[in-house]
Amino acid sequence: MMKLSVKLKDVLKQRNMTQLELSKKANVRQAAISELCRNERQEINLEQMERIADALGISDIGELLQFEKS
Repeated sequence: MMKLSVKLKDVLKQRNMTQLELSKKANVRQAAISELCRNERQEINLEQMERIADALGISDIGELLQFEKS
C-alpha cells in the first residue's frame, strides 16, 4: 500500500526558512505547518497546500508530496 508523504520539512530546510516565516507568508496557522512537517495530518487542505506552494515558489507538487510504500 502507498502512503502520501509531505516533504515540507525538507523544503523548508533547503530554503533556509522557518515554519513561522512560512506561516506568515502563506497565511496558514503555524500549528498546521508543524503538523505537515511531521506528517501528522490525516487530511490535507488543498487551499492551504496551494498557498504554501505559492509562498515557497513551487510549481511542481512533486516537490511537496510523494508516495512511499507503507
